Amino acid sequence: MSRVAVWLLNDLRLHDHPALQAALRERPTEVTFVYVWGPPTVEWGIFSFPPSWEEERPRASVWRQRFLLEALLDLAKRVRLELLFGEPHQVLPAWAAQRGILALYAHREWAPEEQAYQQAVAEALHRQGHRLHLLEGNSLFEQAQLPFPIEGLPLLFTRFRQLVERTTTVKPPLPTPTALPSEPDPQVQEKLRQRLAGLPSLHPQSFPFVGGETAGQAWVRTYFQDAVFTYKQTRNALQGRTFSSHFSPWLAAGCLSPRWVYAELRAAEKARGANESTYWLFFELLWREYFRWLVARWGAKVFSLGGIQGLRLPWRREKGLFSAWIAGQTGYPIVDAAMRELAATGWTSNRARQIVASFLTKNLFLDWRWGAAYFETQLNDYDVYSNWGNWLYQAGVGTDGRGFRWFDPVRQAKLYDPEGSFIRQWVPELRSCAVPRVYSPEPSIRPSLRYPQPVVDWQRSLAYAKDTYWRAVKGSPKGNQLLKLFQDDEP
Repeated sequence: MSRVAVWLLNDLRLHDHPALQAALRERPTEVTFVYVWGPPTVEWGIFSFPPSWEEERPRASVWRQRFLLEALLDLAKRVRLELLFGEPHQVLPAWAAQRGILALYAHREWAPEEQAYQQAVAEALHRQGHRLHLLEGNSLFEQAQLPFPIEGLPLLFTRFRQLVERTTTVKPPLPTPTALPSEPDPQVQEKLRQRLAGLPSLHPQSFPFVGGETAGQAWVRTYFQDAVFTYKQTRNALQGRTFSSHFSPWLAAGCLSPRWVYAELRAAEKARGANESTYWLFFELLWREYFRWLVARWGAKVFSLGGIQGLRLPWRREKGLFSAWIAGQTGYPIVDAAMRELAATGWTSNRARQIVASFLTKNLFLDWRWGAAYFETQLNDYDVYSNWGNWLYQAGVGTDGRGFRWFDPVRQAKLYDPEGSFIRQWVPELRSCAVPRVYSPEPSIRPSLRYPQPVVDWQRSLAYAKDTYWRAVKGSPKGNQLLKLFQDDEP
């Protein structure tokens, strides 16, 4: 009797699953899927990066935990699934030995912590005379398909996009197996239901995310029936059901394969015709892809203070400002609304993420890794590549060709919340304020609204950040002094 296992990480699905297909080629008598509820996904472990701030937080918000448990339950209804707890390199080899598992199959990860755990598991299994087989998955392209060596990854996304579009074809997704040699375990399903019962329900204003391959595929097909054809016009909105694809949580957990999404997109284009919007959704898949290879190329530098550019910027570490940003108490309504939505639902729009990241890095001038790490603990669609790659980009220490990119929070609110409904939804103190007052209430009325004054002056703080950034890039003019910003820096 031959028993093999598929170690699930960020691939909670059966379609387009190279690790599963490789396991089945061995013609095993039993195939068990195993998921470790621990690092590097939902808890900190011995290979995790040290926290960038002193305050301890759970690694995964209750919203991401709910989504993952729902995804695991969706699988457990169809396959034999085991749930383990602890450090993967300790619990997986012990479990494999106890169950007589001859080999484990998994998808190769590129981030340093994930790689460290995969290497540790492989070494522990090797000592037992068994092997961890790692295959590529969860991306549009395999490394061998890239039109350059990984060391030659372009530093600009535009160049990456041009090269892969010109030379590389997305492979068709692998099919879902028609049958598996092992039956589901009802006891595991019940344990997952019990864990889910202990978590809060979704916020009433949240998009109705339900974890799992079944729900993810159903939503993609619904979205591609109509909404995708106006995606380019709606993608920067802040609220609504179909302004965004909302695919990101399913892609992050691997409930959806990007190659499968791409194939469905092409099918929708074939049925109704391609346009700018359908291309733009592919464009966003390419951004996701780029960040995966960025982490593969640069490794630990992605998580360093100076980023992949190694810029020596005097980032502040002011806990009071950071706490105000987290709590949505900065005095800038659009920033506060987005941060409160994130805390309440585990999600906020792409445009909102850019606005709050710009505010943290260009106005508060706080250590950008604090923002990235907070997003890691809150987002239900967190994945290490997109999260840290985007924060590098927004902080100006990554691959943005413009270097210093910033957003005016009041102007952004006027553009993307023209009726003020998003702000009033998440900042109830301002529900009595009409447009345009809701974007920036006068200082004199804020006490009566019980809404805080701005924690920094937007124009002065931006000027300081610009000055500081460009001095770091180009050097300081002789005899010049850095601009002053915060009150404790004043003479």
